[in-house]
Amino acid sequence: MSRLFRLALPGLTLLRPALRRAGSLGVALTLGAAGSVTLTFRESPSLPGPVALQGVAWDTAGRLHLCLDGRLLSVNAARPGGPAASPSAVALPGPCQGVTVSVDARQAAVLGDGRLDLIDLSTHSVTGTLLIPGLSGAGFTAEGTLLIGSPAGLERVTLPGLTRAALDRTPVTTLVVAPDGLRAVVGRGERTQLLDAGTLRVLSGSGCDGRCPPGAVQFSADGRSATVQAAQGVTALRDGFPATTVLRAAEPELAGPLSALPLRDNTALILRDGETQVRDLQTGHRETRRVVPGLRAAPAALTPEEHLLTLTGQGLTLSRLDLSGAQPLLTLPGVVSGGAVGSDGTLLTLTDGALRGPGGRGLASGVQEVAGAGRAAFTLRAGALAEVQGAALRPLPGQRGAAHLSLNHWGNHAATWNAQGFSVTAQKTGRVIVSAPGAYARVTVSPDATRAYLFPASGDPRVMLLASRKTFALPVQPGALYRDLQISGQGVFAYLRADGRTDLYLPGQRQPVATLGGGAPARFSPDSTMLALGTPTPGGWVVTLHDPASGRELARSAPLDGPPAFLAWSADSRSLHVGAGPLDGLGSVTTLTVTP
Repeated sequence: MSRLFRLALPGLTLLRPALRRAGSLGVALTLGAAGSVTLTFRESPSLPGPVALQGVAWDTAGRLHLCLDGRLLSVNAARPGGPAASPSAVALPGPCQGVTVSVDARQAAVLGDGRLDLIDLSTHSVTGTLLIPGLSGAGFTAEGTLLIGSPAGLERVTLPGLTRAALDRTPVTTLVVAPDGLRAVVGRGERTQLLDAGTLRVLSGSGCDGRCPPGAVQFSADGRSATVQAAQGVTALRDGFPATTVLRAAEPELAGPLSALPLRDNTALILRDGETQVRDLQTGHRETRRVVPGLRAAPAALTPEEHLLTLTGQGLTLSRLDLSGAQPLLTLPGVVSGGAVGSDGTLLTLTDGALRGPGGRGLASGVQEVAGAGRAAFTLRAGALAEVQGAALRPLPGQRGAAHLSLNHWGNHAATWNAQGFSVTAQKTGRVIVSAPGAYARVTVSPDATRAYLFPASGDPRVMLLASRKTFALPVQPGALYRDLQISGQGVFAYLRADGRTDLYLPGQRQPVATLGGGAPARFSPDSTMLALGTPTPGGWVVTLHDPASGRELARSAPLDGPPAFLAWSADSRSLHVGAGPLDGLGSVTTLTVTP
């Protein structure tokens, strides 16, 4: 893949394309037809935590393209000091697993699971999609065509018509194209070869006794050489030369994470945890070895100017090959998995098990879930329920070894459950008011805490009267299949359908008054006058606000960087915290002001 390297990391982030169209951050983003509610951007901080960066590519225009989970983010940031202009982004149809850019810097190809999406970098839009089962690589050639590899073999795709032509039917396990589009490394069966990307002439190659698909492939800045990591060691392929072994399987350097970066001077920079080495590409002879405490071996890559790009903490760092002159390039947002508003009105977020308060201040570790409603917030930690009180956690009884948590509309009753059963705990008394067996995927307690709506892992949902433990079918239209529920303080029911949409039922009605396009997540405002939904659109995920009585859309946010992990209202229903960042920003969460 041209200009591609992979960053395999644990665990990345409503507003910029639409903001450019709708106006500045201080104005309403997007209004529904009635225009009765406005959403105003307030802030979108980047929080500590794991990032979801799968690939990085430069183009000849000096832009840096980041493959961040379900979007492609582009910034003018090919030099230290951060982006020179506001980033732009494209919402992708699926998770991004790698990116490659055309030599003329006009197009990008994003690799996903069995699909390849073509991106117009001038309009920031998806212009075409190829469904390729088992896609193993892709890259632009110098002529502007695409090479793609899969179990069906090696193919050439002509743009813009996406015409495919088979070049070789031998299954391809790996395909990476050099930055200039002139050469490609192709893995097929027992062979790994450096090819001319235009003529497919073999320039160098290696073989092995059994099937040994190559792992990470790195091209030198001039594209004339490549290193290939595999179980048997690190091999160097150079234009016009036989393959050579840089590291052998028996050498201790192969133990643990490793990056092998070929340089223009026919050496390879080897990065290991805590040290660097320089080795001759032809002989594998180690020329230098240097201990560097704290160095992470991977991910790492070379820039077109032969600078070194590494991930340090939450940021991309650019340095010289000897690691001197290190400068931060971009700070990446951590991914949040949950959030709530605490009793003091501040936002609580959950990132990689760490519960954080204002400014990212750590409150607790090892937290499974956090949920909030009204003026209360609760956590699950090691299967135990606790109420968040400022910076402290107040232990409460609940389902032993609970795996999940939900709150009723007022936040004064918490349901906890696992594969064995569920419990409902009253906040005021700190006691469990009911426990019952059963394996449930979701449990919702009514606002008055008299009923529990039970959605099992398999089978039909039921309603339980908590006083008698009697159950009956959901009071909904026959044949409806639902998997979750929110109930407002006015008794409006928002049922999440199996297809991701939401059916609204008014009190006492058995037919929905409206079916809404979103629903994961869904939260009624504390005053019950609005329903917020995470809603997918062709331009990316957004938050929509609806009138609970009719389902009418009141307002819509600009695009998010992905499906929101949570929606959390302030107690006065005037702020909405969203567990996602701007589509073309570097935030982890977004806070919106809601104005009637």
